Amino acid sequence: MEVLDVDTLVCGGGMSGMACAAFAAEAGAKTLVIEKQGGIGGSSSLSAGMFWAPHTYDKLRSWVPNGDPELQRAWLDEYLPAVQWMRENGIPTAKRFDGIMTIGIGFPIQMSFLHKSHQQRIAASDNGSRILTNTSIVKLTQDDPGVPGSRINGAIICEHNPGGSVIYYQVKAKLVVLATGGFQGSPSMTAKYLGHGGDNIFVRSNRGSVGDGLSLAIAAGAGTSKGLNTFYGHLLAAPLRAEDASPHDYLPLAQYQSKYCILLNEAGRRFTDETMGDEIVNQYLAKQEKRRGFLLFNEITRRQHCMGALFPNAGDVDRLQKARDYGCNVGKASTLGELFEILRTWGVDHVQAADTVEKYDQVVRHGQRNLGLDAPVGRAGAPPSPLVDGEGPFYAMEVQPSITFTYGGISIDTQGRALTRDKTIIPGLLVAGVDAGGFSNLGYTGGLALAFVTGLWAARSVARELGLVEPCLPAADARDSRPLQSRL
Repeated sequence: MEVLDVDTLVCGGGMSGMACAAFAAEAGAKTLVIEKQGGIGGSSSLSAGMFWAPHTYDKLRSWVPNGDPELQRAWLDEYLPAVQWMRENGIPTAKRFDGIMTIGIGFPIQMSFLHKSHQQRIAASDNGSRILTNTSIVKLTQDDPGVPGSRINGAIICEHNPGGSVIYYQVKAKLVVLATGGFQGSPSMTAKYLGHGGDNIFVRSNRGSVGDGLSLAIAAGAGTSKGLNTFYGHLLAAPLRAEDASPHDYLPLAQYQSKYCILLNEAGRRFTDETMGDEIVNQYLAKQEKRRGFLLFNEITRRQHCMGALFPNAGDVDRLQKARDYGCNVGKASTLGELFEILRTWGVDHVQAADTVEKYDQVVRHGQRNLGLDAPVGRAGAPPSPLVDGEGPFYAMEVQPSITFTYGGISIDTQGRALTRDKTIIPGLLVAGVDAGGFSNLGYTGGLALAFVTGLWAARSVARELGLVEPCLPAADARDSRPLQSRL
């Protein structure tokens, strides 16, 4: 095999891998990025670019108490400086949005501009740094092969050429960064970690994130975080198979309005508090028998929450019509009786559904208690509007859970260094993005922004190891006493 000598090998060309590689290359590290797909960007290229984070650390801890507090605080401290970095580096960044993911704020960014900027920074480094696409990692190499936790000194990689030929390379690297995007694309791993039926959840991400980073790190002696059975995703229109949906329609097919709707299972019962947010109830639906859900709502909810863009870059679309275009179950009724008849034709226990809607109305509108509802009402916000005859039309649509990326992953510290099960550092091995666990656990801590910041952490560790100047984010202006949050 041909031998490639680099300072840093970055495995994965998505949000975190590209951020790490660009910062490391700028610092002076000869960096090789390998991406198994034909282009860079990963799942971030399919997103609306919402660069979000929890509003405060206290809110983050209350929402995700089972996450690692040190990791959470360290990343949140760098969130707003990261937003400022976007602005100062010419990445189109929209104004602040409040109420993102129930507890957060967000600044939508243009993903294509960011990825192009990363590529330009890597190319301009003039130290031999480069990107190889259609190239995947086969295995990590260690100073003491077979000894868990011994120093990582490189990897064997495999390049797939257009003609079908395959070329293997031995990469000698002072540091290896795993940023492969989680394991949601691997049915065997989702079945193992997410439980029964985990291998049959709609995957709304790039096809390359199949657990390479997690598998290789564990084989090298790394430990794992809590929350391996939790994941981020949205309720999608149903019935719909992943192979039948265009990735560009993942956003319009997501039913973000679920917190304003009554959500039932096939048995006609509520099974979770809808106000917990789409990213939470999505996981609860994945645990239901047959994983079939049904959103019930009125005309006001349709007009206010089912049409138009949620935020810049999200797409101005009628999500009910998009679902109809794909042949998904969407029904409209002038009376509740007609609504329950629609549910009956879809195989829902319509008698129980009618009883649930009636009891829900009695609790929410009339304040009655102890009516035997199967799930709490309004713990995280104003409960969805009751459905009352005479206030139609009413709507019903079938939904299913989906998975965008996994929450649990490799155990790391606040410098992005991989840790063994007993929290010992594995020399030479760094982890970024959703390959790293510990931040989220049922509740969602962050996606794009978290990936960017952890990529920066890994780049700093590269610079520190090589004796280079560490990359940094914009510091607060000492002449401006206002918090950075109020200035953005």
